[in-house]
Amino acid sequence: MGKHSTEYKLFEKYINKTLTEDELSQLRLFFQQEEDKADWLLKTYFESDIEAFSDLHHRAETVENRAWQVIQARMNKVATVRKTAVHSWIPKFAAAAAVLLVLSLTTYFVNRSGAERSIASKAYSNDVLPGTSRATLVTGNGTVLQLNGAKEEIVVDGSAIRYKDGALVEDHQSNQNITLSTPMGGQYRVVLSDGTKVWLNAASSLSYPTNFSAKERIVALSGEAYFEVSHDASHPFIVRSAGQEIKVLGTSFNVNAYKDEPKTATTLIEGSVQLKPAGNLNPLQLHPGEQATLDLNGLATREVDAALFAAWKDGEFRFKATPLLEALRQISRWYDLDINYAGIPNDIQIHASINRNNQLSTVLHALEKITDLKFNVKGRSLKLMP
Repeated sequence: MGKHSTEYKLFEKYINKTLTEDELSQLRLFFQQEEDKADWLLKTYFESDIEAFSDLHHRAETVENRAWQVIQARMNKVATVRKTAVHSWIPKFAAAAAVLLVLSLTTYFVNRSGAERSIASKAYSNDVLPGTSRATLVTGNGTVLQLNGAKEEIVVDGSAIRYKDGALVEDHQSNQNITLSTPMGGQYRVVLSDGTKVWLNAASSLSYPTNFSAKERIVALSGEAYFEVSHDASHPFIVRSAGQEIKVLGTSFNVNAYKDEPKTATTLIEGSVQLKPAGNLNPLQLHPGEQATLDLNGLATREVDAALFAAWKDGEFRFKATPLLEALRQISRWYDLDINYAGIPNDIQIHASINRNNQLSTVLHALEKITDLKFNVKGRSLKLMP
């Protein structure tokens, strides 16, 4: 058995949350019947990912079912027989295996059957449609323009603001600051005058000039955005948000600076950025695959799967050991929900990939199968059922 085996490829699809129902059943059967091969597969895949082990182990500690007990017994047996050969990955691997078997019993993948989606929809008294491309533009003179959602993107040039198809939004004769804002349940894209592309997530705003005439290209962000910055070494691009300043020359990164999040998170996809907290004279250099978080305790960095934090722009909720409350905040912004967090456990972490184009019932059905919780929706209000 090798990395090109059918089972290994299925497991990679499992990690990427692209399995079909039939493939999920095939993989589950493999883990149930081929214990030695399953041990090798998980060790090979996970032993280099210490952070993933830690996250999975934390989740596995909450699992009280036979699958976890069987895995524990098997790994204890392995440790007894091969005491001198046991490596530090074994307990973490056991946790990963436990979580795999538990989550394999769920069907939260994108390719769920129409029948299952229908059952999910009937479980709620009403359903909520996902967010769409919606935004407003506030011009320098205070004029508020409602943008065409079907156009999805605006382009700023020297004399006008246009949709990507060339249709005119507004003429402007002089440089001015404008603000693009998305509501709850909305998102939009903008190409700035220097060619920089910005994806703006729900409940966010971006302020920028119609022309970058100064030595520095400065924008201000509230909420969340993904940036692909046009390279210009002589004119650094600066993003100001929630107590920090990010300075780049040309790169791709995501900034999450919502006021209701406990931390401001800057995740670098490619290139290099300098991050400078307010009042701090020493900037921090980020490298691809690193994330900087800023809160009341200061600035911290860690290595992450950067693609997880940019998946929203490609139409996905991607959760990897994500606290349930954090996942619900993301869901509330996209579906324009008022969530009552009373009674919702703050120690549950989830692993899932869910298409953001699904209706709310499909997303909640997935969360219920993962967490064993039940939610109640009335209008746009969500709460935990007793």
